[in-house]
Amino acid sequence: MKYLISFSNTLLLLFKKYGIYLLKVFVTVGLLAYFLTRIKFEKILFGLKFVDFSIFGVVVLLFFVNLFLQFVRWKTLVKTVAKNVQTKEILESLLIGISAGSFTPGRTGEYFLRKLPLKEVSFSTVITLTFIDKMMLLINVIFWGSIVSFGMMIYYYNVDWFIVFSLFIIFVSVFAGLFSLLYSKRFYNFLKDIISKLPMKFELVKKLIKPLAELDNKLISKLLVLAFLNFSVIIFQFSLIVFAFDSHLRFENLVIASILVFFGKTLIPAISLGEIGVREGASIYFFGIFGCSESFAFNASLLLFVVNLFLPSLVGLILLLKLKRIDRNWQV
Repeated sequence: MKYLISFSNTLLLLFKKYGIYLLKVFVTVGLLAYFLTRIKFEKILFGLKFVDFSIFGVVVLLFFVNLFLQFVRWKTLVKTVAKNVQTKEILESLLIGISAGSFTPGRTGEYFLRKLPLKEVSFSTVITLTFIDKMMLLINVIFWGSIVSFGMMIYYYNVDWFIVFSLFIIFVSVFAGLFSLLYSKRFYNFLKDIISKLPMKFELVKKLIKPLAELDNKLISKLLVLAFLNFSVIIFQFSLIVFAFDSHLRFENLVIASILVFFGKTLIPAISLGEIGVREGASIYFFGIFGCSESFAFNASLLLFVVNLFLPSLVGLILLLKLKRIDRNWQV
């Protein structure tokens, strides 16, 4: 009985520590197994024979444009707090972050491990800068995803105009409020006021808020534009991959479907590793609306994951392993 209790406690500790990862692995494997069963593995392999590799080559080249835009956005943010940080350190920080984010719940690892190469930047600052970086892209995904969704409601789902118009008014109101806040000097003065008034026991909170309070209109505009360009490249990549499988499909429809896939995946909580399975399911549904076969949509989604996430994650992992040591005395 004593050994049974000890074994049970050990299992409980392991579940508390690794349970969320095991759950994500289980969900990922389950989703992939479902799609492989539904589509048939033979069809997936057969579908790969139809790829136009000249078009796929363009997709691979666009990956470097995508990575460059992410790097410029991250460099812009880092340089606002530490002007002497080397370009190499910023790039390593980005790649290690991509690697950590791909295989951690809710991409939380990205918020922590981006810090490793950035010795001059405090841990709390990296967390806030990463949050700002992610929010700029998220704003673009939700904005354009919502716009396309309204069009689909009218022309595909035949939703009543009054309902669509009501939802559109809510959408405009929310984004008008958001942009008013982002570009309001009063908001940033309010944050600075909070920092000055918070007692010492909230020092960490003050350090987390400080990078937000130092944003300005010019920086926000630059970050939003870079995020828009980044999002546009990803959408173009996705559309091109599907087009590489079936060139008979209308390219503008593939762009619409790509936006809807990313919008839909954003609204669903991160329940699998690297969002594998969720993205594939959304791809099968939205590309299927415009006549794309399930195997082509599935293959295109996996290929996009390999090009944009898996390959840079491998590079990031190598960089992470090359670090001689992790400084446990990080400056908070």
